[in-house]
Amino acid sequence: MSSVLPRPRFSESPLSGTTLTSPILVAAPSLLAPEVATFAADLARSVGWVVEDIADPEGACIRVQLDEGMHPEGFSIQVAGIVDLVVGSAAGLSYAFGALRQMGPAVLFGVAQELESWTIEGFNFYDEPAYEWRGCHLDVSRHFFDVATVCRHIDLIALHRLNRLHLHLNDDQGWRVEIPRWPRLTSVGAYRAGSPIGHENDDVRDSVVHGGFYTADDIATLRRHAAKRHIQIMPEIDLPGHAQAVLAAYPQFGSTTESLEVWTHWGISHHVLNVEPATLAFAEEVVCYVASLFPDSPIHIGGDECPSDEWAESPAARAVMADHGFTEPAQLQGLYTSRLATALLASGHEVVAWDEVLDADVVEGTIIAAWRSAEKGIEAAARGLDVIMAPEQVLYLDVLSSDDPAEPVAISPLPRVTTWQDVYGVTITPPSLDTSLHHHIRGAQVQLWTEYIATRDHLDYMAFPRLCAFAEVVWGSATSIEEFRPRLEEHLLRLREFGVAFRPLN
Repeated sequence: MSSVLPRPRFSESPLSGTTLTSPILVAAPSLLAPEVATFAADLARSVGWVVEDIADPEGACIRVQLDEGMHPEGFSIQVAGIVDLVVGSAAGLSYAFGALRQMGPAVLFGVAQELESWTIEGFNFYDEPAYEWRGCHLDVSRHFFDVATVCRHIDLIALHRLNRLHLHLNDDQGWRVEIPRWPRLTSVGAYRAGSPIGHENDDVRDSVVHGGFYTADDIATLRRHAAKRHIQIMPEIDLPGHAQAVLAAYPQFGSTTESLEVWTHWGISHHVLNVEPATLAFAEEVVCYVASLFPDSPIHIGGDECPSDEWAESPAARAVMADHGFTEPAQLQGLYTSRLATALLASGHEVVAWDEVLDADVVEGTIIAAWRSAEKGIEAAARGLDVIMAPEQVLYLDVLSSDDPAEPVAISPLPRVTTWQDVYGVTITPPSLDTSLHHHIRGAQVQLWTEYIATRDHLDYMAFPRLCAFAEVVWGSATSIEEFRPRLEEHLLRLREFGVAFRPLN
C-alpha cells in the first residue's frame, strides 16, 4: 500500500495479506463486467495470467461490491485473505484494479513477463479524489501523434488516475480532424512543408513535410479506448486566432489577400479569421461538427492569443466594430466566443475556453481554463464561473525539467525551469480564494504543447515524472517531497516495465 501512486487519502492498520495465482477468480456485479475484462486484458498482456468472472462470491479471490452511496470515483480495498473491493461506480473499480496492480511486482506493467505468484500485503483503505477534473492536455497540432500513440498516452494517464484528455486539434501549424464538408482543411491544412530545427529563435527550418489527421473512425477509436480507461476526451478547436492552417485551405475566411501556407514557424501567426457572417457561420459549423464526434464531452473553443492587428487595418472589420459599438479591435473576438459557446451550450455540451475570454463578456456556463496565472482562476471564480486550473508557471510540461545543459530544447530558455518537485508543490485551489468560491474550482490539468516534442519518447521524457507528481497533487493526497520521492522511485520501475522513456530523477 505504501507504494501506491497517487497515495491513498484514508488508510487503516495492516491486516493479513494474500497470495494470488492464475487463474484469478473475480465475483463482480454484471454491470461491472467491462472493468473486469479490462483488468483481465492487462494481466494477460503483462504476465499471461487468466482472470475469470464468476457468479459465486464464495469461490472468488477478488470480491466486488457496488455501493452507489459512495463517491462516484471512490473505492475501498481490504486485503485479509480475500481481496474485497467496494466501489462507487465502474470508474471506482477501474481505479481499485489499478491500485491492486501497483501492489504487485513491476512486471505487472510490462509485456509478456513471467510471474508465478503475486503476494499482496494486508491493508484496508478507502480512497476518493479531491477534484473532479484531473486532466492532461496534448497538442497534436504542432506535432501529430497517431492513434496508437494517443491510446498509449491514455493508458499512461489513466494509470495515474487522471480522467480527462484535452486534445488540441488545430493551430497555425496544422489542422488535425477531418471535416467532410470542408475537405481542404485536411488535404491542405493538415500538412506543412517544414518545421524549425532547434529553437524557433535560431530561424532554421527543414524541408520535411509533416502532417496527419484523424478521421471520424479514428476519433471513435480514441473515444472507445478512453472510455475503457474512464478518460473523457475534450477536443479543442481554437478560433479565430491560431488559424493560418485554415486560411491556407480556405483563404476567403481571412483578412488578407496574401497567399498563405500552413505555417512552418512556431509561435503565433498574426493572420486570423475575418469577422464576416459567412466566416462566423463556417466556424460554428466546424466546431459543432467536431462536437458531434464527442457527444458527451465538454468542448474547448480556445480563445487565447488572438492578434487583432489585421482587424485594426480592415475597413470591413472596422465597420463591424461600429455596428456593435466596439472601441477596440480585440473586442471582435467576442463575436466568435459568444457564438460558439451559445451554439455548443444549446446542443448540450459544456464549453471551456482559455482565460483571455475574461477580457470581455463571457457566456454564462463557460468554464475557464486559467493558464496565464492562478489569479485568472480567482477572477473567473469571482465572476461565478467554474475553473480548470492550468497555470503555465508550474503546470506547463513543455518547459525545461532542469538547468542541466543536456536537457533537450524546450519552449523557453533558462532560467525558466519546472522540476517535478515544483509540480509536487502546486496548490490547486488558490489559498487566497474566498472559501465560498471554492466550489468553482473543478480541478486542474497539465499542458503538453508540442512545438519541441516530435516523438513518443520525447513526449514521455517531458511528461514523466512531472505528471506523476501532478497526479498525486490533483488527487488530493500530496504530502512532502521526502515522503513522495521513495514512492516515486518505485513507481518509475513500473513505468520502465511499461516502456516509458521518462526523465531520470537525478
